Amino acid sequence: MAEKILSTSPLGKEEMPNSQQAEQAVLGCALLKPDSLSYMMAELVPDDFFYNDHKLIFETVEHLFSENKPVDLISVTDDLEKRGLVDKVGGVAAISALSDSIPYLHNDHFYVDMVKEKSRLRSLIKTFVDLIGACYKEEAGLRQIVDVAAERLYTIREGEGDRGFSSLGKVLADKLTELDRLAKTEESPSIRSGFASLDQIIGGLRKGSLLILAARPGMGKSALAFNIVQRVSMSSKEAVPSAIFSLEMSKAEVSTRFLATRLSIDSRKLSDGRLSDQEWEDIGQAFPKIYEAPIYIDDRSGISPLEMLSRCRELRLKEPKLGLVVVDYLQLMSSSRTRQDNRQQEISDISRNLKIMARELDVPVIALSQLSRACEARKNKRPMLSDLRDSGAIEQDADVVMFLYREDYYEDLEENEENEESSAGDLGVEVAELIIAKNRHGATKTIELGWQPEFTRFSELEDQRPLPEAPPF
Repeated sequence: MAEKILSTSPLGKEEMPNSQQAEQAVLGCALLKPDSLSYMMAELVPDDFFYNDHKLIFETVEHLFSENKPVDLISVTDDLEKRGLVDKVGGVAAISALSDSIPYLHNDHFYVDMVKEKSRLRSLIKTFVDLIGACYKEEAGLRQIVDVAAERLYTIREGEGDRGFSSLGKVLADKLTELDRLAKTEESPSIRSGFASLDQIIGGLRKGSLLILAARPGMGKSALAFNIVQRVSMSSKEAVPSAIFSLEMSKAEVSTRFLATRLSIDSRKLSDGRLSDQEWEDIGQAFPKIYEAPIYIDDRSGISPLEMLSRCRELRLKEPKLGLVVVDYLQLMSSSRTRQDNRQQEISDISRNLKIMARELDVPVIALSQLSRACEARKNKRPMLSDLRDSGAIEQDADVVMFLYREDYYEDLEENEENEESSAGDLGVEVAELIIAKNRHGATKTIELGWQPEFTRFSELEDQRPLPEAPPF
């Protein structure tokens, strides 16, 4: 009888998930169907087998395959005999019996997937047991345990996805099938930000992309990100669910901004309740639509990318079509690195994991970032990529980097005292520049947006003047 690696679950007397028949079928296919070996080697490792004898036989198959030697009953038996392991797998008769354990040879992929699934279930059980033990011992803090849980669950889930190489032809075939589906349904592979001039340059908010929106404090980067969320999630056509991680403002402050922007009410009035009867009436009429908007806010501070990923997964149980994540802002996040690491390494770790989160969730992630004071020391204070605070890794990981710049922000500084021309012009709003300094999928340009600070609102300008390309450095 086959010897089991671990016969019972650590949680009780129940046997750990396994399928002896599936494991035998996999090994039988390995001996009789050479063309099944490539898929097996890509999908399974010896530890995926529950029974020790099956594990030893698969290790032998793996060794022969890696040496480009034939894999059959004779070669496997010979290799096991050389290593003195034949008796441990039940003898030559047990190896020969594997060939008789296959119902249908062409079901080899199904048997492999069954063995892999049982292995993932056992890994999941072990993970939960380890976490329960860590909770009882209390040797690690709660946040560290939660981070470990998220990371290990993520690793197990990754094991369910595609591993190894995919052929160019297969990838292109899948891509063309997807493009055909989009053409027939008139869907878009990206989400429209609600700002046509921005979408024209970056192609919309692409799934799986990391977009960095950076500016000096007070420029309005939070307002612009929230404006995008409002346009995306309160669309009259199809509202896209969005998640906001607000590490700087409370949920109440964020909600007030949405109300001020939506109804053109001075945000200061919403802070102290000095509202007119008409404004109260406007709020009453607009509240049902705002209430139903699929916008979700998490304002817990010091959150890590792993925690964000875990909470987004949880949110997807409620909102399967979650389509956008906003992080406000990157420098307030924590990472899994130890305290001995410097801040630059920590920010590098955070930006890399935000990119991984975007790809894993398959949604665009807009992460806000601060800029260093270097731009304020120059005569031309427009930001450049080198101004990104704490780490150059932010620029490297991002698919799009955007800078927000307003000339009026510096109007009180000495070097701007001679500039008497107002950027508000005849539009009644201040003009803000949105500098696309990095664009993995297109050109780098600068566009102009209208800015109304009392409503914390950006708007599209009707007359877009041609502006120069963004500076690369």
